[in-house]
Amino acid sequence: MNETITIVDPSAEDAAASENLAPGLKTLAGSHIGLIDNSKHMAAELLAEVEVLLQQRYGVKKVTRYRKANPSIPTPPGVLASLTASCDAVVHGVAD
Repeated sequence: MNETITIVDPSAEDAAASENLAPGLKTLAGSHIGLIDNSKHMAAELLAEVEVLLQQRYGVKKVTRYRKANPSIPTPPGVLASLTASCDAVVHGVAD
């Protein structure tokens, strides 16, 4: 009796592309920072505090916030493109 067994590896992923880190900012004073909220429990509250600290302690001029609809989905490419084009730096915040 000849039987065929197919084995599927559900953990297979595409190889991630290697990227260089962006250069760090010399100062946060006067900068525009993007904050991405992953929509987990307490993420909005955490990022609200981060925003206050960035503005009051470090002189950040403007903060743009984006909240993901669901923590298990990636930030849409268009949102990332918009934030990286308009902000000096972007912070992706998580909480639980």
